[in-house]
Parts: sequence; C-alpha cells; structure tokens
Amino acid sequence: MERIYGRNPVLEALRSEVGIDRVYIQDTISGEFEKEVRKLCKDREIPLNRVPKFKLDNEVKGNHQGIFAVSSLITYVALEDLLPQLIQSDINPVFILLDGVQDVRNIGAIARSAEVFGAHALVLPSKKSAPLNEIAIKTSSGALTHIPVCRVKNLASAIEFLSQHDVEILGADTEGDVALTDLDLTGPIAIVLGAEGQGIDRNLKIYFDHLFHIPQGGKTESLNVSVAAGIILYEIHKNRK
Repeated sequence: MERIYGRNPVLEALRSEVGIDRVYIQDTISGEFEKEVRKLCKDREIPLNRVPKFKLDNEVKGNHQGIFAVSSLITYVALEDLLPQLIQSDINPVFILLDGVQDVRNIGAIARSAEVFGAHALVLPSKKSAPLNEIAIKTSSGALTHIPVCRVKNLASAIEFLSQHDVEILGADTEGDVALTDLDLTGPIAIVLGAEGQGIDRNLKIYFDHLFHIPQGGKTESLNVSVAAGIILYEIHKNRK
C-alpha cells in the first residue's frame, strides 16, 4: 500500500479519484487545513485517524508535514449504486455487513467465504473496521479483489437503505431467538456479523427482521466470526441451490 505524504499531495489525492484507504493526521493540527481534510474524508467516507507525531514519524521516512494517506488496494463500490443494479438484474442479493470486525485476517477469511459461496458484496463501516491491506487480501486468497466491497458512513444508515429496498436484515447472535436453519434464506438478505467478544452493537438490533443463532452442540460459547460467516454463507448457498 503506497503512502502519500505532505499537505498538498494528500489534498490533491483526496480531491481526485485516487483510491484512498485511510488518512492519518497529527492530533495537534487544527485550522482551515484540518477542516478541509476532514470534509473531504467525510464526503468520500474515508476513515480519518488523529494520531501523535511519533506515529507519523515511525510510518513515514520523509517530511510528512503532519499527515499521510494510504492508497487503497481495492476499488470500493457505492452501495447506493450496487443494489439497484442487482435488483434490475433480477438477483436476490446477499450482503454481508461487518460491525466492528477489526482483525484483518478475519475480514480476509470472511471475504473468501463470501466470494466462494456467491455473496454479492461486503459492507464495511468507515470507522472501527480493519484496513484492507496486503494481509487481508492474502488471507482472502485474492477474493477481496473479486467481490464488491462497499464502505459506508455507518451501518445504521446502510441497513435503513437496504430495508427500504425490501432487503431482509438478519443478525447473527448466540442469543438469537430463531435458528439459522429455520430461516428462509432465498430472498434478498443482509447478514450482520459482530466482532468477537463484543457482538453486534445493540443500537443496530432495532433494525433487524430476525436475530438468529447457529445451532451447536458443544460447550464453547461462540464461534470465531470468520468460521461463523462460512457456516452462514454455506447455509444460504445450500438453500438457494
């Protein structure tokens, strides 16, 4: 992933169509420059991280002027553009929404399962999500370069948008009141998966049509999120096949 550093180069990259994964700015910078960077990042839904100077010094061996951007290894797709295209093609889409999954290997493994079992897109929030770097792409066995990835401002607005277009919202939770195997998985669906240990943000659950669990027989409390994703995606694939 290429690093773009210095105030003017970063601004030019943000103003252009260059793919940017995220931006790091020194936490002491304020004023008009910081405001413009913040606005451009917000408009393009690019994560903006405020960090101390020593982190910038460690990451960039040059005159960074308090800011650097990391170029994206993939091309993000707008959810607002992708969904209508799928609907017009008479496709019942499957979306995988990841809430707070910050381990790059988990995201890579989920992307691999999603691509193998025919999901139509991953949807990631611009904040509290792992960078899609070389490790994520390697773990995905290249799937991240094949499956559409949508980066959204927040998952709540993405879920509302999907619901308005008759996509059923299903959340995976160990305390879900319905089993995965009892769901009708043949229509347009969005599966929401949360980070291990934390699960799905409770503020999102108000939007769900169903909160489901994966039937299990052992004593271990829960599955790794990427393993759970693989099981869910296989079940969807089996239902549709």
